[in-house]
Amino acid sequence: MANPFVILAVASSFGKAYATYQAGMAQKAYYDSQAAMSRLQYKSKEIEAKEAGVEALKETNKALSTIIAKAAAGGMLPNEGSALLAQTMSIKEGAEDFQVSKLNEEIIQNLGLIEFQNLKMAGKYAKQAGIMGAIFGLGTDIATVGQAGGFKKT
Repeated sequence: MANPFVILAVASSFGKAYATYQAGMAQKAYYDSQAAMSRLQYKSKEIEAKEAGVEALKETNKALSTIIAKAAAGGMLPNEGSALLAQTMSIKEGAEDFQVSKLNEEIIQNLGLIEFQNLKMAGKYAKQAGIMGAIFGLGTDIATVGQAGGFKKT
């Protein structure tokens, strides 16, 4: 008849291996959900950067309208002299602001992709660690029972 403590030790080893495997799967699920959340957060930031670019263009249009209206109201031609210079400077500043917003948008997008990939890889490695921990832990536990003489016939 088999020793009940050996049966208990083997059953416990399998339970421990299963728990280790499940912990790895739970960690992977956690990292996957973190990756999804980070993707949404960075997409939101990317949209904000795009909106900042649109706002820069709107402000440039307002400034141009003001310059042209003031020039016309002052009896000047809006397409020459200081009025034209003011328009050119306004367009230059607006274009620079827009380019900064586009650069910010691209940086945010790249950072989001990097964080997403890092979290997905962490999940993959957590899953692998859970599987390997379960296999090696089970092997070690069974070997320990065997070394203690648990599998010897009495």
